[in-house]
Amino acid sequence: MRHRLAAHVRAVALAALGLVAPGLPAGTAVAQGVQVLRAEVGLLAPRDAAGHQAFTPAGLLPLRDGQEFAWRLVVQTRQPFVRVREELTLPAEPRTWGDPEPDIRRRTTPDGRTAITEWRLAPRDGVLQSAWTVTTGDPPGTWVLTLTVEDQPPRVFRLQARPAAAR
Repeated sequence: MRHRLAAHVRAVALAALGLVAPGLPAGTAVAQGVQVLRAEVGLLAPRDAAGHQAFTPAGLLPLRDGQEFAWRLVVQTRQPFVRVREELTLPAEPRTWGDPEPDIRRRTTPDGRTAITEWRLAPRDGVLQSAWTVTTGDPPGTWVLTLTVEDQPPRVFRLQARPAAAR
């Protein structure tokens, strides 16, 4: 299991340069805090020639080495950064959770089945996103992804991780 933060790193860099805006129409009233307009989990396609990846909402995760999946939140906020807590629980401990990344705070539970990541993300065009990559040895079964934004109730997603069909 490897965690990808390319979108997060780009968003933080753009925010530091003052290039990320919430994308709200002029005169829109927003309550203090964050409003989650849409929350979804799905698969990421391989990058195209321009470096873009198509996102397809899905509940089935093929256990194919290199398959990427992500969560995506469409938010409305005036805050430059949003607190997000992500908990990914697998049916068994994976062979690896990947190399530690210096830009994020992540820990695993004593049984090794859950990775908990907490960070402050800068919305990019009103979107927060983080991705993971499947690696050999990741366990089949139900994977549970729990996202908590600021102090809102958690949003829970279930992915059915199954061995990929032979090509």
